Amino acid sequence: MMLLHLRPTFGLMGGVDLAVLALGAGAFALALALIYSPNGPASLLKTIFYPLFVAVVFVQGIHVVEHVVQLVQVYAFGIPDDEALGLLGYVLAIQGTEEWLHLVFNSVYLLSLYALALPLLWLTPRTVPAWAFGAFALAALGLETWHVVEHMVIVSNVIRNGGCPCPGISDRVLGVTDTQLHFVYNAVAYAGTVIPFWYVVRGRRRDPASANSSMAAASLA
Repeated sequence: MMLLHLRPTFGLMGGVDLAVLALGAGAFALALALIYSPNGPASLLKTIFYPLFVAVVFVQGIHVVEHVVQLVQVYAFGIPDDEALGLLGYVLAIQGTEEWLHLVFNSVYLLSLYALALPLLWLTPRTVPAWAFGAFALAALGLETWHVVEHMVIVSNVIRNGGCPCPGISDRVLGVTDTQLHFVYNAVAYAGTVIPFWYVVRGRRRDPASANSSMAAASLA
């Protein structure tokens, strides 16, 4: 099966292949950066950990706001679900939908969560409680992995239909709208990200040297 289909009607599997290829390229780039880091992958992860975490919380916060705006558009202004594109969706719409934008947002978010996972584990339980890391692993990393699979299916339907309707998986199974479901996905995954972030920030404020030494010691264990 070809990974890239050049015809505009390449259908479901072609869209999934395209999304998998993009995710794979991102994961490959991240792996290369870690492997060829001058001081080793652990050193690079420790260096980028806090700035990356801050960026993830900020950017994903904007994404959650986009989903809140979509809810307002649908339930306050009566805009049909497939036409409620948030804010950025109207500027960056492709094939008349915001779904490509959301696929990019969530794919980058997922790759960033995987990059954060090991440093967070190093900070557990001294800085980040075990339950907070568990919330990250399940609510953020686990749910967001499924969320990206949903977006692959959605974009596949966008490609096949030349736009929307473009259902995913769970919205059809549960009988809810895409707007409702993906707000919940993003809110839960964001909560799972913010909880350990709060402990990381608190640890840095209380004793920055201790937080860094905890990560360094754990990474060498």
